[in-house]
Amino acid sequence: MGLKESVSVPVSTTGKNMYCRENGNATRGAVELRAEMPNEINTIQNAWNVICEFEYLVEADHSARKGKRYRAEVLAFTANLEHNLFQIQEQMIAVDCPLGPYRKLWVSVPKKRLVMALPYPDRIVQWSLYQYLNPIYDRLFIEDSYACRKGKGSHKAAARLQYWMRQVDRKPGPGWYYLKLDISKFFYRVNHAKLLKILAKRIKDPELMKFLGSVVNSRAEPFGLPRGKAPQDTPPEEWLYDVGMPIGNLTSQLFANIYMNELDQYCKHVLKIHYYIRYMDDIVILGENKETLHEWKAEIETFLHEELELDLNNKTCIRPVRMGVEFVGVRIWPAYMKLRKSTVGRLKREVKKISELYASGQMDEKAFKRRVASIKGLLEHTESESLRWRLNQIYLDAVRKYGKTDPEETLWKGKNDGKKVA
Repeated sequence: MGLKESVSVPVSTTGKNMYCRENGNATRGAVELRAEMPNEINTIQNAWNVICEFEYLVEADHSARKGKRYRAEVLAFTANLEHNLFQIQEQMIAVDCPLGPYRKLWVSVPKKRLVMALPYPDRIVQWSLYQYLNPIYDRLFIEDSYACRKGKGSHKAAARLQYWMRQVDRKPGPGWYYLKLDISKFFYRVNHAKLLKILAKRIKDPELMKFLGSVVNSRAEPFGLPRGKAPQDTPPEEWLYDVGMPIGNLTSQLFANIYMNELDQYCKHVLKIHYYIRYMDDIVILGENKETLHEWKAEIETFLHEELELDLNNKTCIRPVRMGVEFVGVRIWPAYMKLRKSTVGRLKREVKKISELYASGQMDEKAFKRRVASIKGLLEHTESESLRWRLNQIYLDAVRKYGKTDPEETLWKGKNDGKKVA
């Protein structure tokens, strides 16, 4: 969404402009704005007026800026913040704010994906939309839907699944099984028409739906892949406009949960599955026997194909719970968790890299300690004492290689070292 060189702030000559700061109603804080959100979740009406409020855009700017305030595009935008926010507001009021162009970035961890980033002004528009819709839709989601929800990250998802595994492990009988479902190329295959139909069930605001249509059916860039194709193997002319969502976008995270909530509700309320957990497009179901799980798998596969136009990939499997379940980057047993082998290898390479950057003076201590804390946060939830020892050796070898004195000998020691993490 390009910003114009000049802007005239819309002010009504016959009354107060409900979008402008001069309007007494528009000086309300974000808390008051949120208080006007519908308590009933039947329909969402008159939402666009609130989303376009100047104070709402100010809060969206604060959210979009977190962790990025010193980037060049953010500094340029905030140098004339009020003027630029009014430009965004004017375009939003006219529902004339197409997003893009997207900046493309290939990432290879944990797997090769094409991430698409928007210009900073467009991220403010996305945040304004997200901060209104997310709290409303979040109340619709099932308890055991995780990812991109407050207080429901990967650690909570792993702990919840392990809690269930302990429960079924104590039950009499030959032992329970798990069904692991993985959606094939999920973000690249979300059907736009299906998604907009799901959104329209609740959203009865024509202007908001018009804007959502422009976001989902973006003409700026195709996001979708043909069935069975990988992003790195697909030439630009074969990418599709009628399916797919841009990975890395805030609205894509929300839309993904709204889209998959259809399956969640079907599994919980139609199939009556008790032990069902989903983290974005990864799903694990526990069952008393393989026959029941095979039946559920067939029902789910049919629902995905007919209602959401999605497919399961070849990672889908049914195995005994005692073998451990791979989920959210760890392998989980009833009594403990371990990192996946691929994750262990990645962490070793990461620690070697940041240790050498720090020891050679290319990374300051604050940035280094921040990366260390992030990795240690992951390790705290797993049985990883021997891995910590190895990471500490990698760190010490790197700092000694560059002649750094007084290395921190116990940098990687964790509070759970010496005991099994359950």
